[in-house]
Amino acid sequence: MTIYYSMKQMLRSPLKSILFLLLAGISAFLLALGGNLWKINRAMMEEFENIFTTVGTVEQKIDHVEINKRWDAKTGYYYWQMGVIGERIPNSVMDFEGAGYILEAKQRPNFGALVDQKVGGDRYAFTVVEATPVESGTADESFPMRAQKVLSGDEFVMKEGDIFYICDHYLEEPRHFEAGTTYIMMLNYCGFVHGTKVEHIAPEEYVPEYFPESSVASYQYTMEGKRVYDAVAEAEEDGDIDVVTEGFYETERGKRWLELAKSRDIQFYTVPVMPTDKTELLMPFYWKDAQITKGRDITEEEYTEGKPVCLLSSALALLLRKEVGDRLTLPLYCADYSRMPEKAMWILSILNAEGEIYPVFDEQEYEIVGIYTTTPASVNGYELCEQQVIIPWNAVPENSWADNIAGRGPMRGINTSFQIPNGTIEDFMAAWEKQGVEGLEIRFYDNGYTHLQTGLESRRLMSVIFLASGSVLAVMILCFFANLFITGQQQRIAVERLLGQTKRQCAVSILTGFFVLAALGAAAGSAAGWMATDQAVKAAEKTADVDTTFSNAGIAQTDTEEVDIPEAGQKSDPGTAAAAGIGILLAAVLIGSGFMRQALRKEPLQILGELEE
Repeated sequence: MTIYYSMKQMLRSPLKSILFLLLAGISAFLLALGGNLWKINRAMMEEFENIFTTVGTVEQKIDHVEINKRWDAKTGYYYWQMGVIGERIPNSVMDFEGAGYILEAKQRPNFGALVDQKVGGDRYAFTVVEATPVESGTADESFPMRAQKVLSGDEFVMKEGDIFYICDHYLEEPRHFEAGTTYIMMLNYCGFVHGTKVEHIAPEEYVPEYFPESSVASYQYTMEGKRVYDAVAEAEEDGDIDVVTEGFYETERGKRWLELAKSRDIQFYTVPVMPTDKTELLMPFYWKDAQITKGRDITEEEYTEGKPVCLLSSALALLLRKEVGDRLTLPLYCADYSRMPEKAMWILSILNAEGEIYPVFDEQEYEIVGIYTTTPASVNGYELCEQQVIIPWNAVPENSWADNIAGRGPMRGINTSFQIPNGTIEDFMAAWEKQGVEGLEIRFYDNGYTHLQTGLESRRLMSVIFLASGSVLAVMILCFFANLFITGQQQRIAVERLLGQTKRQCAVSILTGFFVLAALGAAAGSAAGWMATDQAVKAAEKTADVDTTFSNAGIAQTDTEEVDIPEAGQKSDPGTAAAAGIGILLAAVLIGSGFMRQALRKEPLQILGELEE
């Protein structure tokens, strides 16, 4: 009966009651819609943090362009333009305040590791041989020599007693050779024979021609990129050769020639091993041009702790007859920062400044946890070697290769990259520009996260507006109508009190109708907000489509693959809508009870006296 009389009293003012019902519903609608959008937005942001990774690459810019010329024995001079990079910028400049790295920028070397299987190298290149001229003459065209002793190289290409042809193909002043004199040289393939001394050779025979390559010089570098002084290298010219006389191999140069011959064969058994802090820091993996087809990726824990695990390219796994779960011993003996080998690792020289082959600086047995395959892609300068091994950076003692650096080069996108938190590109660039370092180009790749973030920020702002407006509206409505319904019934309160009702009975009689209307409005508004959420999300998606191919000054995006975004986090939650309705009802109880408590503080006769006045 209390509810009946309370509602009957409320309905005596139908316009006020209907208005209160509608406004309570609207505030509940805004709260339910805003709460659901906020929850969806938060869930999507958390999901995107797992899906997206923001990677940056560092590349030293070309300082200027030079026109070069070179002599060719067949055609004369030819010219070409070449971009020249200035003084090498160390990667230490990337360590600056405000970078906010997840994984810091490091210039990665390729370590040379020995394996027990011949893995590569041009069979016609870098043969070390003792030879005598068939006759005296100048090597301005294909010039015949007889191999006296083959110190290194493929025996199917050259063996003792064979006639081969050399040419100072790229020297303006070719060298003169004397018959009866024994020369030692390292040969490199440069094409097919030509000239008057090979007229008896038919063109279709494709007989190779060689030119003497750089010989026993060392190209050892420090960690700072400075070349280690080598007295022998200072004394020789490019493509130097030596005359072999009695006791030659007891001299410093003679010992180096023997070591060089040994080193050439070693390189045929060398594979490149790249250390990294995350597989996705290697751009072919980031772009999905390289994917693990057997086994698994190296885990974050394994990267952090430097576990002896590795990934192998499918080509190398086939060559070494290795499978996932097998173990591979990697004796690392040199480090090369200069370039990324295409097929197999090949360095100009693996002799140190003392004229000796670099010693092994780290040797461990690695478990093969994954085998990856690269898909054919356009050449973009980021390709991995066909026989690449990938290991955790922390698996090798820090800077243990400092005395084994055989090649040095600038930072490039293929060997220098880093990871920062998603959505912090602008913060990173603002901090970077304060350093005032010129000559480096930094590119970011985030698969469209920046674009998505803009849409999510807009949605988050929209949800905040709905929540704020719903909350403010709810408080104002409840205060206004609580005052209107309660203080407007002071005469009823006084009469009921004089008739013997307690304060509690009086409060229940007055507030029941108010609470019922608030509950009905909150329930209807919450349900409407819940149903409207899905439509709002779809509308937001239509106005902010995911674009993973955009590009601007700060971001270079080449991945056009659509990102698979789970739909679970985009569905409206009835629990959130119910919470909004319950919140409205609780607020009504608190506010209504507050106004009621204030009204019941006065005695009935005092209330009637004030009304008469």
